[in-house]
Amino acid sequence: MIRITALAFMSAAVFLANFASVAQAQFYKGKQINVLVNYGAGGSTDVLARLVTKHLEKHIPGSPELIVSNMAGAGGIVATNHMGEVAKADGLTLAFFATPFMQQALGDPALTVDLSKFIWLGGFGQPTLCFIRNDAGTGLERVDDLPNIGEFKMGGYRPTSSTDIRMRLGLDLLGVEYRYVSGYRSSSKVLAAMLQDEVQYSCASVTPVRSSFGPNLVEPGLATLLWYYSLLDEDGNPIRDPRLEGIPTFVDVYESLKGEKPSGILFDSLTAINDLAVTMLRGVFLPEGTPEEAVEALGVAWQALAGDEEFIAEYQNLADEPPSFLNADEARARLDSLGSLDPEIIAFIGEYVQQE
Repeated sequence: MIRITALAFMSAAVFLANFASVAQAQFYKGKQINVLVNYGAGGSTDVLARLVTKHLEKHIPGSPELIVSNMAGAGGIVATNHMGEVAKADGLTLAFFATPFMQQALGDPALTVDLSKFIWLGGFGQPTLCFIRNDAGTGLERVDDLPNIGEFKMGGYRPTSSTDIRMRLGLDLLGVEYRYVSGYRSSSKVLAAMLQDEVQYSCASVTPVRSSFGPNLVEPGLATLLWYYSLLDEDGNPIRDPRLEGIPTFVDVYESLKGEKPSGILFDSLTAINDLAVTMLRGVFLPEGTPEEAVEALGVAWQALAGDEEFIAEYQNLADEPPSFLNADEARARLDSLGSLDPEIIAFIGEYVQQE
């Protein structure tokens, strides 16, 4: 009797697994999925979204067609609101976003949806690097010249975006003079502004630094890579990224210029934001209420992408580093960690972003 029961159970499990696979394939057969990007075409989020889409498509049961579209505005918030208020929960709209988690943590009034309501499939982490035109202010020849070159313009996206906040906090910690210019709709727009000397300083993730800012600004000698924002260990020491060998961390630069480790509310705020940004810079999610068959099919595809050697090779060629994948549980954990941010830090940043 026990043997028969066990065999019956195994047969049922196989049947259900096959049934689920067939259901997933039937759901997407002959359909088209819109992959929505919350920044403009040609920017870093867009470039990575198109690479992911190219390879994710191969792994979705039912072989649907994937089309990328862009909805820029308000530092990624316009598209985020669209996903929660306009996009149908039919499995045919998938978000690939620069995650607007700081806007939610700060209660940005432009953000009218709750990120926790979305169905998260995963995400990517990437470190952020900062760079400046060599003719900024009175000009610089090395990083140590930065505090003495006078005022220059910094190009950003939105005061409440994690990139902009970290850009400003770093310069304020060093006591550098700058003027903040926000509203750029993608990293490609920032690049154009820097090439035209409209702004002289900005920060970006590894992908656009390797693919656009580096070849167009740094390699021709027009700009200098200053530092990257690293994660910190329990003692406050930078955790060096082996992929960025030869580039100092922000802590390295601060200690070189100030003769001591950074501390205080500015640095605590920078560290808290950076911990989230580096580990989940971009997120992939679906609208609340999306059918289970769609969620399962796309979840299967996302997990398969993590082992797709062709995708990994192409990603590495683009970013000069392997992808840092997050699965659904890890992405959700990063989002949930917003609730554990120090209230003092949230209050400080809330006031800080009002000071332009």
